[in-house]
Amino acid sequence: MKTLHPLPQTVSRLMEIAESETATIEQLESLLSADPVLCGKILQVANSAYYGLARQVSSIRSAIMLLGVYSIRGIALSVAMVSALRVERHVSEAEQRLWRHALACAGYAHGIAQASRWGLRVAEDAYITGLLHDIGSLFLLTHFPAQYRPLLEQRDHAPEQFLERELHTFGCDHADLSAMIAEHWRLPERIVQAIAHHHAPFLPEGDHRPLVAAVMQADRWDFEQVSEVPTELDSTIRLTDEATASIRQRVEGNLESLCRVLFG
Repeated sequence: MKTLHPLPQTVSRLMEIAESETATIEQLESLLSADPVLCGKILQVANSAYYGLARQVSSIRSAIMLLGVYSIRGIALSVAMVSALRVERHVSEAEQRLWRHALACAGYAHGIAQASRWGLRVAEDAYITGLLHDIGSLFLLTHFPAQYRPLLEQRDHAPEQFLERELHTFGCDHADLSAMIAEHWRLPERIVQAIAHHHAPFLPEGDHRPLVAAVMQADRWDFEQVSEVPTELDSTIRLTDEATASIRQRVEGNLESLCRVLFG
């Protein structure tokens, strides 16, 4: 964990501002404009088909006004996550699958929370939780590829034994490690706890409960074969077939464009 870079100062400060009820567009604009590289990447992502803006935005102020503080926070964290874990080399097929899963789950979880009418902040928190819930797997794959790649291959055939194999090999599972990374990056405690519990046999109480539910359902959609989910999940998330199809179509239809921007 000590080898993992902290979040860039700009992104850390952005996370703090987003938590404040008194945050202003001027504060965010001033902060992001001072980091031209991050600012440019945020505009690239904001203009991708994934966000479906009616017109291209050319300034960070316009992006903030059109997408909102929480969405900009999610985009900035996506960019920082890729920068922290991706090295300048060919990305293996296993890594590509994990990155794609992270982005898919982020989009699904966000859509689930929105459709469930849990509020704007919960929906954007669900995006970040989905984005980071398996970052521990990416960390293990990039730092211990010889040991971790076989576990990923075995998961496709026996997903119910995956966490046990991680524990046996590393002494912790990817959910534990993902939560450690989120804590290392000083993310809000509700997001840290939601990440830690995304494979729990039950839905926890507290303000991270809807985040856990959204990510569990997102996992279920993206992985046809997953370990057992809590029995109360289906009663917590009640989406119509139409809502489900709409969320999945939007995410799946624009996922590749988002991947190209983030990894291009």
